[in-house]
Amino acid sequence: MPHRCCALVVATSGAGYVLGSGNVVDIAGLCCTCAGTMMVAASANTLNQVFEIKNDAKMKRTMRRPLPSGRISPAHAVMWATSVGAAGTALLAWKANGLAAGLAASNLVLYTFVYTPLKQIHPVNTWVGAVVGAIHHFWV
Repeated sequence: MPHRCCALVVATSGAGYVLGSGNVVDIAGLCCTCAGTMMVAASANTLNQVFEIKNDAKMKRTMRRPLPSGRISPAHAVMWATSVGAAGTALLAWKANGLAAGLAASNLVLYTFVYTPLKQIHPVNTWVGAVVGAIHHFWV
């Protein structure tokens, strides 16, 4: 997920939190929701790049990323992504609600382990991507 998409995911998540808050917005809850959302999105982005190392190494636009250029090892990236994804999901469960946390976790899994591998082998990835987008809109 490119950085602009992550920013959009966080912005819409924050807006949804504010709109669903009623007359009083819990600022700490808003900040934790936005932070948890960004953490889960960053996890998905990192794991996507782990799967795409070989393809990213072939394209000018992506060849200088930390994984294809060798500045970060895949094992390091996976450990970081797992940690930040779990922490973000926990933060959402704690300060938002279980539904938001569950949808975030399911989106992480669906995007990373279904959509990303399908991109290279079958056009059904478009439908999976649509489900990922729909979950996001329901989540926020």
